[in-house]
Amino acid sequence: MPKIFTLTFLLFMVMFFAGKITYAQQSEDSISFIHQDTSIHCLKDFLKKGQVHGHIRNYLMATYNQGDLKNYWTNATGGALKYETAELFGIQLGVKGIFTYKTFSTDLNDLDQNTQKGANWEKELYDINRPEEGKDLDRLEELYLKWNFSKSNITIGKMDINTGPFFLRRDGRMKPFVYQGAWAQIADLEKTKINLGWITKVSPRGMTEWYTINEAIGINNNGFEPNGHAADYHEKADSKGIGVLGLEKSIGEKIKLQYWNLFLHHITDINWLQLEFQHDHLFIGGQFVHQGALSHQQALDYQDRYIQPEEKAKVLSLKAAYKQISKGTEWSVAYLHAFIGGRFLFPRELGRENFYASQARSWIDGFGGTDVFVVQFQYTPKAKDWQAFKLDAKLSRTNTPGIGNVEFNKYNIGSHWQGTIDLKYSFLKVLEGLELHLLYITKYTANTEKFTPSEIYYRTNFHHFNGIVNIAF
Repeated sequence: MPKIFTLTFLLFMVMFFAGKITYAQQSEDSISFIHQDTSIHCLKDFLKKGQVHGHIRNYLMATYNQGDLKNYWTNATGGALKYETAELFGIQLGVKGIFTYKTFSTDLNDLDQNTQKGANWEKELYDINRPEEGKDLDRLEELYLKWNFSKSNITIGKMDINTGPFFLRRDGRMKPFVYQGAWAQIADLEKTKINLGWITKVSPRGMTEWYTINEAIGINNNGFEPNGHAADYHEKADSKGIGVLGLEKSIGEKIKLQYWNLFLHHITDINWLQLEFQHDHLFIGGQFVHQGALSHQQALDYQDRYIQPEEKAKVLSLKAAYKQISKGTEWSVAYLHAFIGGRFLFPRELGRENFYASQARSWIDGFGGTDVFVVQFQYTPKAKDWQAFKLDAKLSRTNTPGIGNVEFNKYNIGSHWQGTIDLKYSFLKVLEGLELHLLYITKYTANTEKFTPSEIYYRTNFHHFNGIVNIAF
């Protein structure tokens, strides 16, 4: 794998600089690059007139846990490079490689003596399945064939989907979620977009290898079954893939409707309905999700099931926002209720769900009988020199069924407060492409005297810092 990536990287660089040199030789009067001839007459043009882009990233992460629980910090450096051909008869080819190095760090595998656990989120900057490795961390991230026709396209291969409520990139680490399969986006109908997909493999965030869907589900913590016993569903379902149907419809200029169905073969079926109203300063949105088990789960032993046949999860999420355009501010409130009757379950190895109340380091996976309240403030200064600055602050309260009630609390997480401050600044002019990103998260639970160290460790009463430098090109 390292040799393949190295050769691919060198090939990209040769193609990139060859294109630059050729264009420079043809442009003695310094004509802007935007006026380059992009007409395709032959295979040579198909390859030569493609596009190269990528990024360089440095990520510093640190977590300070309560009391004598162990603290960790680490710094990762890496980058990605992608090449996509021009179109020939609507056909395009694309390939992307990504790499990460551990530049300096505490020992992330040094166990906390109270819990006998190592670092959590810091390990996800590298490869959680190879925790001792800090150098050989490259991945062939994309390799696809795309056919474009009219406003629509079909993509086959390894790809970055970044669409819908389930398969978003979520690149809050060094490597995002990417998928292998077939994906069609049909946008030729008036104010309507249809998404169809069949996914057979995934390379999860925090990992470098590609896994079949059956191999991927359960690599991480399996949590508890509703009866209180530890779950053990990894590679038990014999799942062949994920079927996806998505419909997006605009009704007039103010209303947007979305319906998504996710069919996780042999495991579960999820229906997601979303309705949003946007008018001038006002936004109102609602999400309702229903989930049930597929019949194959009943044929498995109890502890081998990802979802129990009797679990019927229902989740309602609402959001209202008011934007003051003249001041560059937006206030919003969101509420989520996961009903009693079943736990909402979506494999963390496949992505993160996108409820209005979902946020970094706090997701809805595994909860039933739960309420989440979020107040959010966003600010983008109107002053010309500061329009590239963005502030996003959140305060949330999550009321879970409580420690010990794993019937509706798969990962046995207690109720807590969370505060999040997210700052971004994108440079302009000579430093265009450079972005600074600071993310601070804290969680707090009062009266944790009866909690075990494992029920606190990386779950509540911590301070979590992220400093990211991105250079996009």
